[in-house]
Amino acid sequence: MKKGAASFYIVAFSTLILMVIATSFAMVIMSEITRSMNDDLSQSAYDSALAGVEDAKVAYSNYRRCKEARALVASTKPEGAGPITCADVLYWVEKEPDSCYTVARILGKVGKTEEKEVELGGTATSDPGGVTTTNQAYTCVKIDTEVEDYRATLGVNNKVQTIRAAVGDRDTNKVNKIKIAWYAVRNDLKERKRLTWSNFDSSKVVFGKIGQNPSGVSLPPTLEVQILQTGWPTFNLDDFDKVGDNQTNRATLYLVPTEGLVSDGDDNSNYNNRTSNNTISPPDVVKTNDRTQMNKPYTIKCPEDTTDGFYCRATIELPKPIGGGDRSNETFMISVSLPYQQPDTDFSITLYCDGDDDSCGRADGSIDAEAPGMLKNTQISIDSTGRANDLFRRVETRLETSDTTYASGYPYYALEILGGDPVKKNMTVYYEKKEGCGGPGCFYF
Repeated sequence: MKKGAASFYIVAFSTLILMVIATSFAMVIMSEITRSMNDDLSQSAYDSALAGVEDAKVAYSNYRRCKEARALVASTKPEGAGPITCADVLYWVEKEPDSCYTVARILGKVGKTEEKEVELGGTATSDPGGVTTTNQAYTCVKIDTEVEDYRATLGVNNKVQTIRAAVGDRDTNKVNKIKIAWYAVRNDLKERKRLTWSNFDSSKVVFGKIGQNPSGVSLPPTLEVQILQTGWPTFNLDDFDKVGDNQTNRATLYLVPTEGLVSDGDDNSNYNNRTSNNTISPPDVVKTNDRTQMNKPYTIKCPEDTTDGFYCRATIELPKPIGGGDRSNETFMISVSLPYQQPDTDFSITLYCDGDDDSCGRADGSIDAEAPGMLKNTQISIDSTGRANDLFRRVETRLETSDTTYASGYPYYALEILGGDPVKKNMTVYYEKKEGCGGPGCFYF
């Protein structure tokens, strides 16, 4: 009896152990299946959000064509089942910027007054033995034609970005300073330990070494900023070569991140001395276009912490254009480039106006000296939320609004010679066709 009871307990405990192992194995399998399905749903929701972004591009293209045709905004909210007009499109984009359904209405995927998601369908393979059908849709897509800052990325394949900075409709003349921030957290290739400028020397101009550093330190790049402006309503071409009392039509500034701050009291002939606030005054900006003086780089102190995702920041206070009058809203341009091509660097440009009474492009007119201006027709912001079953993904992106040739930046150099290849020169030429002329020689530049 005792031997039989012992065998019973052994079998019972063995069975229990096998059941625990089998249950654990089954739970691991179910967990992996669930995670795989969630990954598929997440990717499907992300794809749905991207579909919303692509539809937003088409909707904005329709809006832009309506603006170019000088259509008028509808006086009342569009209703009914008639055809979609330019007046409707302008109303949805300009009068309802916070609506989730503007894109769907412009493209006719929902009715003029409907508020519902745009279904996309779709399937996602969950495992080799079957297919799981996903109910995909984009639920909310917003287009904002006015943004507080301009954002882009510079790198080897995009070394220069040229921006026509228009604030509001006619508020560009009120802009008195530019704040530029660069080198974002995501630009680091390694986990950040500290910023470094391994070979910076205040007694001579030596730029930091680019490359992988075994200690994990991070090197912000030198930035080149060019500013172009003209007087309004007229200007002369030779004004670009002139400088006046806090007046210039162009400037070129080199911003060099430095470890040791060069103070105003230092006797240094190789750098423009900076104070801790990294602010470049209008007289300093004018000097960069003065042929009687050296255009020395500016030292910029980059702190090792960040509150907005960027490690380097500088403020450029703007002089007036030649003549001291108003600045043209159509020809105010800022060019940002990496003179040494690397590392890839995100940057942000924000414009500020000169007083409490200036709206600085804000429709409500509530503005103070520390509130940024609203950039118009420079970039648009697209905010798209996609869904797959009950899982949601959200995508935010920026879209250039200028024509593709202009938005991609002007050539960084006029001539290119690589090895034994012949000289290459790229040019972009704009022309118009004369009316009533169909033969050769009927175009003028």
